Amino acid sequence: MGEDRQRWEERYSGGRRHLDEGPSEFLVLHAHLVKGRVLDVAAGEGRNALFLARRGNPVEAIDISFAGLRTLRAAGLAERLDVQAVQTDLESFPLPLARYAAVINIRYLQRSLFEPIQRAVKPGGIILFETFLIDQLALGHPMNPAYLLQHGELRAAFSGYEILVYEEGFFPSRRHPAHLARMVARRPHPGGIEFSGTL
Repeated sequence: MGEDRQRWEERYSGGRRHLDEGPSEFLVLHAHLVKGRVLDVAAGEGRNALFLARRGNPVEAIDISFAGLRTLRAAGLAERLDVQAVQTDLESFPLPLARYAAVINIRYLQRSLFEPIQRAVKPGGIILFETFLIDQLALGHPMNPAYLLQHGELRAAFSGYEILVYEEGFFPSRRHPAHLARMVARRPHPGGIEFSGTL
């Protein structure tokens, strides 16, 4: 945990406010599907957690960096938002079972979390996932293939879920253009009960 935590502490203590970047454009587009308590995995300074909390969602934000969560907590308190910050190492922290209406995972990849994330969502709840594809190597960040998805990998990892949205490719965002896999998936109800609601 030490080396990884130090890297993120340095990033979030460097004076640049990542909050100013605003929430994920993919999250903004599909936020209407997020209803109820949310888990934000690897939340950083909380740009996505705060966006959802401002929409009325209770949010639990997990990250390894104290500096990042301190920024999130200060913003949440200033706006009286329902945001809880949990500093921990996701490599060893057990996610609760069937607690959340939604889990979001934005630009972070830890393959060992694929199954725990799926179990953390209540039946009928959603997972919104956005992270880098292997093609991102051409742009220079991340450089470690361990943090990059192969084509089709994300869909395969969540094949037991109802895939509502799935897309892969280069997305020319005005802030951070990137090669991404992006997915919204819903946890089935036991017995295959049909879902209500549409995109």
